[in-house]
Amino acid sequence: MNVELTKQFLETCHEAKKVVELLLQLPEGMKPKHIQVIDTVHGLSMKKEYVRVSDVSETLRVTMPSITKLINELESLDIIVKNSIPFDKRIIVLKLTPLGERYYEIYVDKYHNWLAEQFADIDEEDLLITIQTISKAYRIMESHKKESEKFIL
Repeated sequence: MNVELTKQFLETCHEAKKVVELLLQLPEGMKPKHIQVIDTVHGLSMKKEYVRVSDVSETLRVTMPSITKLINELESLDIIVKNSIPFDKRIIVLKLTPLGERYYEIYVDKYHNWLAEQFADIDEEDLLITIQTISKAYRIMESHKKESEKFIL
């Protein structure tokens, strides 16, 4: 790979971070990861009767302790409720509260549809290639993180 092209790619990744910073401002106490959990719980609840913590963890490819922490934060914000299922009290299931459904509607459904309209001039194939490239670069850099630490003095 060409070094100049690598530099340009990394500069563009910095721009991509700025894109994320331009997303809608979230209510106090909320993080972008919370919106991902809300979206996931909503999506899974459309397919399954019960949404378990492990379902969210698997879907987002996040460890159980990390997802449990996020879910507990959302529960304290009255966005998600945790219950046990009637036939097995050991299994914890998740449901969005009315506030959680409202946040889904605003921060996922309406906002993502609006953004899709704004991106109308971007070719879908270009977006797919961008997604694949960033994902692949992330996996490469993550898998070589230890090796790259040799550059630190």
